Amino acid sequence: MTGPGVLQPLGETLTQRQKMLVVGALMISMFVGAIDQTVVSTAMPRIVAELGGFGLLSWVFTSYMLSSTVVVPLVGKLSDTFGRKWFILGGIAVFQIGSLACGAAPNIESLIAFRALQGIGGGAIMASVFATIGDLFPPAERGKYMGMFTGTFSLASILGPTVGGLITDNIGWRWVFYVNIPIGLVAIPAVWFNLPARRLPGKVKIDWIGAFLLSAASVLFLLALVWAGDKYAWGSREIVGLVAASAALLAAFIFQEIRHESPMVPLHLFRNRVFLLSNLTVFMIGMGMFGSIAYLPTFVQTALGASATASGVVTTPQSLGLLVASVIGGQVISRTGRYRWQTILGAALFLIAMGLLTTLEVGMPRWHVSAFMVFLGAGIGLVMPTQSLVIQNAVPYQYLGVSSSAGQFFRQIGGVFGTAIFGTILANSYHASFDDHVPAAVQQAMPAPILERFDDPTLQLDPRTFAVVRQQVLALPNGEATFAAAAEGQKLAVADAVTHIFVFSTVVAGVCLLVTFFIPELPLRRQIGAGGPPSAAGPPGPQGPFEG
Repeated sequence: MTGPGVLQPLGETLTQRQKMLVVGALMISMFVGAIDQTVVSTAMPRIVAELGGFGLLSWVFTSYMLSSTVVVPLVGKLSDTFGRKWFILGGIAVFQIGSLACGAAPNIESLIAFRALQGIGGGAIMASVFATIGDLFPPAERGKYMGMFTGTFSLASILGPTVGGLITDNIGWRWVFYVNIPIGLVAIPAVWFNLPARRLPGKVKIDWIGAFLLSAASVLFLLALVWAGDKYAWGSREIVGLVAASAALLAAFIFQEIRHESPMVPLHLFRNRVFLLSNLTVFMIGMGMFGSIAYLPTFVQTALGASATASGVVTTPQSLGLLVASVIGGQVISRTGRYRWQTILGAALFLIAMGLLTTLEVGMPRWHVSAFMVFLGAGIGLVMPTQSLVIQNAVPYQYLGVSSSAGQFFRQIGGVFGTAIFGTILANSYHASFDDHVPAAVQQAMPAPILERFDDPTLQLDPRTFAVVRQQVLALPNGEATFAAAAEGQKLAVADAVTHIFVFSTVVAGVCLLVTFFIPELPLRRQIGAGGPPSAAGPPGPQGPFEG
């Protein structure tokens, strides 16, 4: 069952009732971090209106993303050694402290710093929760629970905008952070009393040098992606320097991992074909999903003239599709023991959704976009939780935390990478398209500072700035006609630019679908602590869908 230095799996020491209590505690823990993201998004206009700093708005989300991404692989490895309980509890506690600090933030700069603190807690929670599911249930049963937890995340995404809007409108934006406190106060005792504390026996050597090198390399690479095409040009000294420094630290990290007896990330796992291809799949899903969907609200609010609230309603069906597909898909895998064709189907739906989104145009009915988002959510719901299970099933039990966090790490890196690439596509396509759609005479009629405002595709997302620009244009000779032509040109240019984003996303989705055909279907183990498959080089032989 277990080898030297490997704990007996938690699921083999608990009754079914105890397992269900742990599952409930984990769901509450994950809900804490999941709902925060969508609640905060709804409150951002009010936050900026009070604290100012519209130019730093993106960093309220970027700081959280950076810290949560970096902490995931570290917690994954350390929880394999010291157990999951203290990392879940610590994650919740840090998240709670960060929430209190965010709610009391006196300015946008401090809010950004406190969001980074929140991200550390949120990353620790997410990295530990999915690994703990692996501690409780064998892969043959794990699918339905993976689906349930992904469904919980989707439910939080559905409830978040409504809850955030109600809190912001009736109590104040600071309470979108304070609302995390009562949820956390329920989660902490639930985890404390139901999840046993465990750690490997004896003294364990921790690769702290490897942890530092991986963290530093990740931070520099993520900063390069965040700043590229926005603060600095892609070929600038700053971006090239950050990427070069990240590559050097990554090389040092690989050298450190090769020589250390207990590496943070065992590199031999990447020789496992299932582990490698599954992580490549979630990287591309993250790139296509987060990278492209990040810019969909710009289209809905600018090209379709919808409000921010209506924009949230339009994209909500994605979460509904994800919720239904993940729960059903998890049940199917647990009953059949098969995951390959479900993964392929999900990737195909993902490709179809991206293809449909290339048809976006000015004036199209908003419900069309909502329908496309159902396909997208269903595709993601069939792939994401499935790949978490596939990755865990492909490696020995002692690497459960490392393998679980690897999938989350690559998904988040893919999302940041996609956001950077698609942001550059948006900017370049928008500039060229705006020049095509707005006559030269109209552009010449506007002073350079005003015309420069229209050079920003997100102009209409900031109502106060847009109202000022509108008044400035209307004050010009023949101002009404000039403004109408410029505003219409901006709508058409945004539609063109977002369409180009989804064309690129469709290519990414096509490659993703192709990769899924090469992921072998290994038998799902019926034992929690059994070792990984002896070989991941090809599909299983005549044995059935379950092993053990």
